[in-house]
This record gives sequence, C-alpha cells and structure tokens, in this order.
Amino acid sequence: MIPPPVTQTLVLYAGMVVAGAALAAWTGCPSLFRAPPDGLRLVGSLALALLAALAVVRGGRLLEGRAWYRDMALVMRRIVTAPQLLGPELDRGRALTLAIYSSVGEEALFRGFLQPWLIARLAGALGLAPDAPLAAALGVATTSAVFALLHPPLVPALRPWTAFALAAGVLFGGLAAWSGSLLAPVVAHLVINWLNLLRLTELAPDAEGDDAVARGRPER
Repeated sequence: MIPPPVTQTLVLYAGMVVAGAALAAWTGCPSLFRAPPDGLRLVGSLALALLAALAVVRGGRLLEGRAWYRDMALVMRRIVTAPQLLGPELDRGRALTLAIYSSVGEEALFRGFLQPWLIARLAGALGLAPDAPLAAALGVATTSAVFALLHPPLVPALRPWTAFALAAGVLFGGLAAWSGSLLAPVVAHLVINWLNLLRLTELAPDAEGDDAVARGRPER
C-alpha cells in the first residue's frame, strides 16, 4: 500500500503532466507529446538517453568518495526516506514508481511546455526562424536555469544538487530539442532518478557526515 504522503507526491507529478500538456496546447507550442518523427531520431535519441543516463549515474558512484558529494547524498537520503515523503522502507518498486512519475511530470512541464514556448518567444524576439539553432540553444539554457532554480540548495550541502540539476536540464533539453519528442528525455530522467534513489537508500549513515549536514557546514 502506498502511504498518503507518497500518493500526494504522485498526484503533484500527475498534475504537472496535465498542466504541461494543457499549456502547450493553449499557447500553440510545437507538440513534443509524441514519438520522434523518424527512425533515426527515435533510435539515436533513445541510445543517447540511455548512455548519458548511465554515464551520469556512474559519475555519481565515482564521486562518492568526495566529502562534499557524500554530504549531499546524506541530505538527499534523509529527504527521500523521511516519513512525510517515502519513508525508510523504500523498495525497488516504490523507487521505480516515484522515478516514473517524477520524470514524466517534470519533463512534460519543463521540456513539453516551457522549453518550446521559450524557444518560440526568443526566436520571435530575435527575428530568428522558429527552428534556428540559436533560438533552440537559448531556450534550452533558459529552461535549464529555471529547472535548476526549482531544485534549490536548502542547506549548503545541497549546492552541488542544484548545479547537477542545471547540467541535467541541459541534457534533457538537448535530447528534447533534437528528437522533437519527450520520449528520450523522459527515459534519461527516469533511469537517473531510479538508480540514484536506489543508491541513496543503500548509503550507510555516517556520523561525521550527518553532524556536518546538521550544522549546515559549507561544502569542502
């Protein structure tokens, strides 16, 4: 049985999907709520999504020996396993459910609506064609910045998390812009979220790290 706090979180992400699709339709944005328009971009974008996601996750594993990374991971573990969110009994199924909802919800809102809307507005403001590479690059960058700002460092240990969100936003945005679809960014987002959620629950508590987090010490 899924506890009420988790259900509320899933409803929030489902609302993002509805809002993203509705806003995209209302504003007349080019729809990304579809499969890529050709086989090359379908296969290529999915391959890139999987490779990039696995590289991101692998990079995180390599950074686990760094004090600043471990401090960030401990804070994130506390957040996701708190009783008001997922609780300490986070299994693979619940982690996968949250990863699916969060990836689809965030991509629908940010890459399904906000990014194409910004690209169109920036292209118009700069006198560029709607498919101009400069307009796409600026749209991806601006959307990624907004995405990062909505992953705020509530404590100093979470500053790298905000920076990682910015980089991830560029990755997801680039996949969406090139493929013309939300499929690849959703897959990349899902894989990263799921594997990282599982890893967070495997991290053993570290007394020194927990004390540092509690004090809100600046990263090293």
